[in-house]
Amino acid sequence: MPMTIRMQITAAALFWGAVFLVQNLNWGAGVSKAAVLLALLIGALWLVYRTAPPPAPAEPSRALMAFAGFLLLAQLVYFGLRIAHPHLIDMATTTLEAGRAMIQGQNPYNLPIDTEAAGLGASPEFQGYKYLPLMPAVYLPLGSALGARGVLATNLLLLLATLGLMLRLGRDAASPRAGLIAALLYLSIPLAAQQVLVKGSTDLAAVVPLLLGFSVLERRPGWSGFCAGLSISAKLFPGVLFLPCLLPASWPERRRYGLGVALGLLPILPYALLPPAALYDNIVLFNAIRAPDSTSWLSAVPSAALAARAAFIALFLGVTAYIAWRAPGIAARSGLGTMLALGAILAGPAAHHNYQLWWLPFYCVSLAAAL
Repeated sequence: MPMTIRMQITAAALFWGAVFLVQNLNWGAGVSKAAVLLALLIGALWLVYRTAPPPAPAEPSRALMAFAGFLLLAQLVYFGLRIAHPHLIDMATTTLEAGRAMIQGQNPYNLPIDTEAAGLGASPEFQGYKYLPLMPAVYLPLGSALGARGVLATNLLLLLATLGLMLRLGRDAASPRAGLIAALLYLSIPLAAQQVLVKGSTDLAAVVPLLLGFSVLERRPGWSGFCAGLSISAKLFPGVLFLPCLLPASWPERRRYGLGVALGLLPILPYALLPPAALYDNIVLFNAIRAPDSTSWLSAVPSAALAARAAFIALFLGVTAYIAWRAPGIAARSGLGTMLALGAILAGPAAHHNYQLWWLPFYCVSLAAAL
């Protein structure tokens, strides 16, 4: 049954309000934040079953186009005001430092780059760079020339790429109007603008390849796999979470997809061929043994960590089996990827604001297709 205008407005308002709560529930509010994230996960599940293409392609209205243009202009003004005095979070500053080390032929996973981990008393083997080598490569061109401002400038380009790909995915999932609504929803979220254009969160470097992978999935499964591999080569999450969401329908396409993933992982190879302990310690082991902080509900109930991880593994396997069996469309795959990203955050030791960048574009696409 088609949604009424009132239902559409209510659904969009509930989504926006939930994301607003996620932004405002941070340190010391892990349990409340988890409740909102769980509600969003259930909403994503509803969208997977709710989404259906409209009877005819719907073009965006002039009012929607004007509103989206206004929001984009507001973000550009916001960026212009903030770039003069950037205040980057640690993931951005360590990415710049890792890039400088790589240019000098050093291994950033062997260097004491992560000063925050050092300040928390982490042993020396856990003080290396915490992301994968493609991440510094993305930020090197502008970062080496402009420093902190170069990080924000790179993020602006990644944000524009994100919006452009969301327009395309919404169009492929439902209609050009759905694409514009998806971009409009994303532009309206203060959390995304704050993380990308103010704090310098680098997660979009891993999200943009995934969006690109979705956009070519039905025509170029090998390239889709390559994009998924590039995402992982920038940051382990969310790339690993979205691997099943890009799985093609047929076995020949799946073979090309797997080959593409392997090729996309090649940037990691030089650091895996070096003594791999430093890479493993900082990328895998650090996250596996990391104690929950107060942004996660597990800090209040640490004994539930094993059950939470088991539930996430069950969710991951269930989504993988569903996609392998049903080969759903773009909108459903976006919703399923959203569920996996939210599930990983709920099962993990932290629910930081930058983690929300993993799923927000895909939730917007799935919601816009339903609207």
